[in-house]
Amino acid sequence: MRRVRILAGVATLVVGLIGAPVAGAANSPTFRDCSLFVPGFDPDFVELSGAAVGAGGSLTVPPGQRHVQLEASESSDPGDSSGHVTLSAAVTSPRAPTQTVAGAGVGKVLLTVPLVHGGLGRSYTISWSATFDNGNHACPSAFTPENTAPNPFVVTRAH
Repeated sequence: MRRVRILAGVATLVVGLIGAPVAGAANSPTFRDCSLFVPGFDPDFVELSGAAVGAGGSLTVPPGQRHVQLEASESSDPGDSSGHVTLSAAVTSPRAPTQTVAGAGVGKVLLTVPLVHGGLGRSYTISWSATFDNGNHACPSAFTPENTAPNPFVVTRAH
């Protein structure tokens, strides 16, 4: 009987946590929500900076800009932000060689993503993948509801 009460207590706690309102952020032009299982639960993320958000969510950089920043960060939950994070990115653009960057860190990792061969109007697709929680949580994956499949950033060099 004691085991049944313990299991019932644990089940109540789990249901309460899942049903409780949680802080989270949905994907946006510069943000990818890598929350685990449900939005806001273990809210890890990937964020692009250095590009301006325009009409319809388009991303642009000025003509002379040579890079943007990409950050993968563990949630700020106590004990979670001390986990190992990895991030890799590949930048593709028509008629230009693919550029790749990767890094790792504790709590977060920040990459400088090159935008090379930059003519006006050139478009860059920045594909990325990250792991959180000491390698136990990949994003994108089936376990990250907002990013179950690749969701690259697309940046255009302004005219």
